[in-house]
Parts: sequence; C-alpha cells; structure tokens
Amino acid sequence: MIKTLARLLLGLILLSIVAGVILLMSVNTDQNKAAIQAAVLSSSGYELTIAGDMDIAFFPSVGLTLNDVRLKNPASPQELASTTAALLQVDLRALIAGEVFIRELSTDDFHINYYIDADGKSNWDVGAPLFKSNSSSNTNPATSTSQPIQPQGSPVSADTNSNSVTVSFERLKIDNASIDIQDLSQGLRYSINNLNLVSNNTNIEGMPFDIDVNLTFLNNGMTKPVAMGFRGDISADIKAGNIDVQNISFNVTPMLLQGDLQIRGLNDAVTFDGSLSSNDFDIFALLQTVGISEDESELDATNSLFSIAEKPQANVAVRFSGDEFGVNIPELIAQLSESRIEADAEIRFATNLSPANISYQIVGNQIDISPFLSTEAATDNITPAAGNGIIVIEPNDAVTASPAPATSTAIPSELLNSINVLGSIAIESVVANDLLFTGINVFTNIEDGVLDIELQPMATFEGSVAGNLRVDGRNEDAVLSTQLLISQLNLANLAPSVSRLNAVTGNLDVDVNLAATGQSTNQMMASLNGSTTFAITENSVDIGVIKQVFTAISALSPSGGAIEQWPDVIRFAELGGFILFNNGLSENQQLNLRLDNFDISGIGGINLDQQNFDYDLQFSILGEPYLQTIQIGELYHDVSWPVKCAAAFNDEVNQYCRPDFTQVREIFSQLGTNAVIDRVGDAISDQLPPEVSDGVRGLLRNLLN
Repeated sequence: MIKTLARLLLGLILLSIVAGVILLMSVNTDQNKAAIQAAVLSSSGYELTIAGDMDIAFFPSVGLTLNDVRLKNPASPQELASTTAALLQVDLRALIAGEVFIRELSTDDFHINYYIDADGKSNWDVGAPLFKSNSSSNTNPATSTSQPIQPQGSPVSADTNSNSVTVSFERLKIDNASIDIQDLSQGLRYSINNLNLVSNNTNIEGMPFDIDVNLTFLNNGMTKPVAMGFRGDISADIKAGNIDVQNISFNVTPMLLQGDLQIRGLNDAVTFDGSLSSNDFDIFALLQTVGISEDESELDATNSLFSIAEKPQANVAVRFSGDEFGVNIPELIAQLSESRIEADAEIRFATNLSPANISYQIVGNQIDISPFLSTEAATDNITPAAGNGIIVIEPNDAVTASPAPATSTAIPSELLNSINVLGSIAIESVVANDLLFTGINVFTNIEDGVLDIELQPMATFEGSVAGNLRVDGRNEDAVLSTQLLISQLNLANLAPSVSRLNAVTGNLDVDVNLAATGQSTNQMMASLNGSTTFAITENSVDIGVIKQVFTAISALSPSGGAIEQWPDVIRFAELGGFILFNNGLSENQQLNLRLDNFDISGIGGINLDQQNFDYDLQFSILGEPYLQTIQIGELYHDVSWPVKCAAAFNDEVNQYCRPDFTQVREIFSQLGTNAVIDRVGDAISDQLPPEVSDGVRGLLRNLLN
C-alpha cells in the first residue's frame, strides 16, 4: 500500500515537471490535459482522466489545479482513485536549480480503492515497468534497469551516485480522504473515512517536520467506525537510510499511546526499535469506542456499581526492536487496576529452510476478570425451596454456559505446520466473580505440526485441576487427544457458580480421556470417543428426582410402597460412575451411576445446539449384598425400571425424568405373576413328593406366563 501511495506522489512530482515544460510551450488546456495524461501513463502505467477544468497559475509560484481527477488501471475495471480537486504549487526557481520544492500539495475528497482478489492479485498491479531508464552512457548498468517504486518522498535520481533531485514540501494537506480495502484471499474488509492530513516543511533531507492525521476506521467485524488520530515529529534522511519519529501520539478515545520509533538501514539491512506507553484509561470506555459493546451495560451488569473514580483503569507499555529476520519484544506490561501482566517475546520470520519461530513468556499476579463477565449476583435471587428449607439457586442466578455456536470452525492445520511456538504462562491467580484459580502454570509447544498444551495442577475450590491437550495437524484430518484430571473439588463451594450442582455436596474426582478427528470443530465433536469416570467422597445427595420417579412407579403397584418415608438428603458410602462416548455427544453415550444399592444405567446423548438432552435409563435398586442405603420392599429389588430423562438444560430439575408407565405396568404384571407362581410352587412342594413337584411347577409356570 505504501508503494502505491508513493507511486501517486512521484507521479504528481513528474506531473509538475511536465507542467512546467507545457507552460513554456502552450497554455491550451486540452493539450495540457493530454500531455499530463500521457506523462502519467508512461511513468506509472495508470490511466489518468481529468474530467473537470484545469487551472494554471504563474505567480507567486507555478501552480496546477486539476478538478474531477480519476485514476484507473488498464488491467482492472475498478477505479483506483479519484479526487474532486488536486492542487500542486511548485517553486520555479528551485526547480530550475535542480530541486523540487513543492509549495503546496493538497487534495479534496481523495478516495482510493485497494482490492485483492481470491488469488492474491491487486487491482493496482500493472504489467508495465514503473520507470524507464534514461541513464547516460556512463551510468552503472546495475542501476540502469527499470527501478521499482521508491518510498514516498524519495529523491528522483537520474544517476544514483550524483546529481539527485531533492524533494521537499512546504505544505502537504489532504482533506476528507477515504480508502476502501478489501482482501478476498484473507476475507478482510477495511474502510477508512474522514481522513485529514496536514504536514508542514516535509522533506527527506533529515530536517525535522511534523505530521498530523485523523481518521475513522471500520472493519467487517466492528459495529461502528472508530475515530483515531496520529501526530509526530519526523526526521527522514533517505540518503542515509534513516527515519526517526519522535513524540508519537496515537489516540483512540480514551486511550493515548505515546512513544518513539527509529528506523535504520533503509538502503541495505533494515533495523528498527522503539517504545510505546499509554495513559491510564477506562477500559470499558475503550471497548465501547472500538464497537465491542453498544453500551456499557452489555459489558457488565455490575459496571454501574463503579463510580467514575473506581472504574477499572488500564495502561500498557511496550519496548520492541527488530530487523529483516524478526521482531524482539523484551518488555510488554499491561495493567488493569491491581492486575499486572508482564511478558516478553521473540519472533523469527520464516525462511526457505525453516518455519516462523515464536517464543514467549507471560507472568502475572492476581488477574481479576470479574468486571468483564456479564452476570447477576447470585445473592439477588436466592429463594428457599418449598417445604424443605433447602436454599435453591435458580439457573440464571450465576454464570451459565451460553449456547454453542451453530457455525463450525476449521482446525488451523496449515498454521500449525507453518510455525514453531515455545512458551509459558505463569499467573498467581485468576478471579472470575466467585471463581478463584491459583497457581496457574500453562506450557505451550508447537513443533512439526503438533500442538501441545499442558496445564499443571491448579488449585481451585479446595481441590486441583490439571490436564493436557494435543492437536496433531500433520495429516488431512487433525487428531485431537486430551486428558483432564480433577481432584477433590469441593462441590459445596462450586454450586453457586454451577447451579445444577446444588443438589450434591462432597469432594469430586474426575478423570477425562477423549479423542477426536476431523478438519473442523463440528467434525471433531461428531467423532468424539473416550470416557469420563467420576466419584464423589464425603457426599450428601438430594434424592428428590429419585423419590419423584419411584413415587410415580409405586402408584402403579398393587401393594403400594413406602417411598414417602425416604429422607430428602442421603449420604452414600459409594457414589461414582462413568460416561462412555462413541462417535460424538448427540447419541450412543453409555452412562452409569452407582449410589450404594441404587444403580442408574442407560444410553442417550446431548444436543449442544438445542441445549437439551435425551437418555433412556434403567433405575435399579439392588438387594443384598449391597449396602441397603435406600430401603424399599423386596418387590422392587433387582428390577430394571425404565425411565425417560429428556429435557432442556434450563428446565426445572423435577421435569428431567419420568417413568415409562406402559413398561412399568407390564413389569408389575410380571411381578404379580411371578409371586403367584412362587406361592403355588411352595404349596406344591409341601404337598407333593420332589419327583412330581418339579414337573408340576414347570407346567404351572408355562400356563401363567
């Protein structure tokens, strides 16, 4: 993009030289237009159209004003640039002395279209060389070939070793410019509007000059344009290949970045270094400015609790340097109130022999992300459950999982094969409302297309969480494997944050081992295989759902039952189970839960898009020798009672499960028949000899069944 802008500037400089010659020959407007258009076409390869009038002035300086000017690439149907008016004033005496001293270069309503198609070809690409060599016979052949466009403000030179033409601007002014940038190969779309630029005494001889730019920026992911501003003091010595930018001020309300930048070796090996630091700014106001939130209430329901003085203030500071081989960031500091993150990184660019290499280290103290979470305080809506005095936290009282996105994300296998990454993250603690995680240590590594992430044991809820994840992107279908270990997590402390756990207390142990393959997240979810085992020690369980199911079952029993005598909360010596995944989450999950003499097993799945689940289960109460924690008549022992558990995640718990009454009636009928057979069989055994009673009992069983 810089090259194309430089090309326009050099075209205008050449235009001024041509204009000076034309003025000496003729003032015929049509001839002047044709000559200018021909000069631009021959020097740049672009077609210039001057649709409006052209004004020429001789005093106090040679001036040329073009109205309604348009620029087009013969190879592209799209207009490249246009302006309602362009003014160029050149000092004639300096021009005769071999210098291009531009009194003023200004444009009104200048617009540029920059378009890259799906194949990476730009609408600014032209087949013709940008410059033609007019070197004298003693010019070095190495420098006499067609030269590429030079950076803006570069001297125009007939001989690179001597007699270079210097260029400077007394005033450079652009009003209400706009730029549309679209890159189909990357799926990007940017728009810059209301661009105003003012610079005085602009030169490339090393003398300092100032520049002031303001604009609005919009990309295809933002809800509204963002106003930005930049100013700085620049010293550009193009002959020496050095550029210094001092007193940088870049502002995006309410953030102001200040610093400096030095660039060396433009003519051979480029190096750069600099630093930037910000003021203390309101992070919520910045997020609102860049369009992440329409208003502050969308960012955080509790944000209104902060006074102006108490709202979290953020600041950043960074030092950087680099060359043609890579970038080094020895220090990056970000602070939000009392939360502080320090980082360093090194990036080495890819070469023909090796991929890009990135190394980093991030260290932080207590990081509080609570202000960024859209939640309601759990204590605002706590209500007692009817009849038992148990505190129930409603589903929407705390952080709840949002629905999974319907769209699928491609696995970045190509990216994994194009970079090597080695880094670590060490954070003392992370606070998220009522959630506290301490001792966080994460290690990441990407090498030869394989991503490894390791989370070392992290303390939370009086227990610990650890795990690892691997994504192998070396084949067409990426392979994912992951393991998660949860040890002695206190469910009583976790329940306010995950409301569905409020029916169970105790210490949770979980072991997750999963694997998947695919080219996208949807494909991986559909191919998920593995197991999850869990156990809860020192537990107490609200068995309300179990009581509800067996109360409905016992209502169909001829003899009734004593379900109402069960306590509401029971402690189990054994509470554990497993879930087996077979080709995804939506179906074919095998589930088992054991609570002493109570067993639940079945098959089903969950639908993350619809936020619901559907399982066909068997509830069984086991007889001896299992510990008879749940007391019930022998009629119900060792019978698999069919139960349908299907509901939405946010439904009330008492709507989750219900018996299959048709099958329950059949079971009771069979149990009654079996009871009759047993009683008659006992009577037969008492009245008939053994050699006869066995045959009679078999005949009776066949008749009744």
